[in-house]
Amino acid sequence: MSEEHISRYDMITVDDLNKLKEFKCDSAPVLSLYLDVTPPERANKKHITKFKRLVREARERMSNASREYLSAFQEEAGRLQRWLEVGYDETGRGLAVFSCSAEGLWEAFRLPAPLRDRLAVDDRPYIRPLVTLADEYERYAVLLIDKKMARMFLVYMGEIAEYSEVIGKDVSRPTTIQQSRPSGRKDRGAKPGTDETYLVQHVKRVISALEEFYPNQECDRLIIGGTDEAISELRNRLPKSLARQLVAEISISLKAHPDEVLRRTLEIEQQIEREVEAGRLSMLLRAAGEGKGGILGLEPTLRAIFQGRVRMLIVEEGYRKPGLECPNCSYLTTAEATHCPACETPLEAIPDVVERAIEAALDQKAQIEVLRGETKAEMAEQGHIGALLRY
Repeated sequence: MSEEHISRYDMITVDDLNKLKEFKCDSAPVLSLYLDVTPPERANKKHITKFKRLVREARERMSNASREYLSAFQEEAGRLQRWLEVGYDETGRGLAVFSCSAEGLWEAFRLPAPLRDRLAVDDRPYIRPLVTLADEYERYAVLLIDKKMARMFLVYMGEIAEYSEVIGKDVSRPTTIQQSRPSGRKDRGAKPGTDETYLVQHVKRVISALEEFYPNQECDRLIIGGTDEAISELRNRLPKSLARQLVAEISISLKAHPDEVLRRTLEIEQQIEREVEAGRLSMLLRAAGEGKGGILGLEPTLRAIFQGRVRMLIVEEGYRKPGLECPNCSYLTTAEATHCPACETPLEAIPDVVERAIEAALDQKAQIEVLRGETKAEMAEQGHIGALLRY
């Protein structure tokens, strides 16, 4: 692996997640590292000390592995440690790294929230914690536009990326007004050769790029900004599918630094997220109170997950609870028991049954809502966790 490759450290994209989901290696170990790298955990290189401990623990778990496999593991762990020492720029609050040099895999991601420290060794990447975190954040497409130029951004998990494919080009002068007129629509008084005619042509091109960009990046919401005239023309011409996703318009210069675009977007995102959390908690409390499609509390929620009934899992941020898991059928519980009530297999202790519940819900294609802020305290009073049910 080249030093250029090993230093890569990016935000997560849809393509990255899909690549990790599909990756598999039968001949060599695949290492999946998650670290809490908040400032206290980075002090005095504590994150490197934690990594070394995780390596020792993983090595102990592989007592039956072949000498060749163990050698490959040690080599892979050494590569990870070198990156932590010289390649990691100590940004982000969480860190996820996936490595398998035998098949050329190296993916390192900075995360906006810490995850529990762990090092998984398997034949494929262990991505459930990453998917869990990704499900908590929506993907915002941000389009800035004026009469001649456009800039497109993706904001996701506290990061921003700019896409140059839709930077505007000089708009050629149309020979007739009909050349810039969309099918079946009028250009509201535009005259040949006027700035408005150029703007219409420019907006149509930008919308075409947006229609390709938005689904390709699996965006959830749209923000537009720029000059008033261009925003107005863009808003009037947005297809209904995109107009429904539009959540805010901002007045901002096309020359704005990406950090400013990110700051403005995060303010909007936080406001929307607070509203969404409050709405979903209200829906859960109403459904649970009426006994129609909603439940509260850990044990009822675990049973519903085992039965595949959960449509949306709603949980207080940071809620953890030790429990038991069946290694055969994945039954989860916090009750005092020795054997699984579903299949009679001996139960195994796990440090956090809530984390397993989230992973199981994701496997069932359920939505995950983690409550923060004011709703977090209210959820704590209602049993910390609950679910809206499919049936």
